[in-house]
Amino acid sequence: MRSFNCTNPEELSFIANIIALELSAGRSADELNVLGNLIVSIASLMLVIAAQKQNLESLSKNNNNKKRGSSS
Repeated sequence: MRSFNCTNPEELSFIANIIALELSAGRSADELNVLGNLIVSIASLMLVIAAQKQNLESLSKNNNNKKRGSSS
């Protein structure tokens, strides 16, 4: 599977469209609501994880910069 870093926005939205259509095929409105809410919940948690990773990386980078600045 290709990395998302190599995928342009149009390809990514096309892939998302195909996935949505495939997951929706043959399902009732109730099933689609449950599945859609599950996917949104997973995505929200992934965003929380990404935000905290970014926060910790930023803190680590700032601490390393402070250490370099104080040792000179």
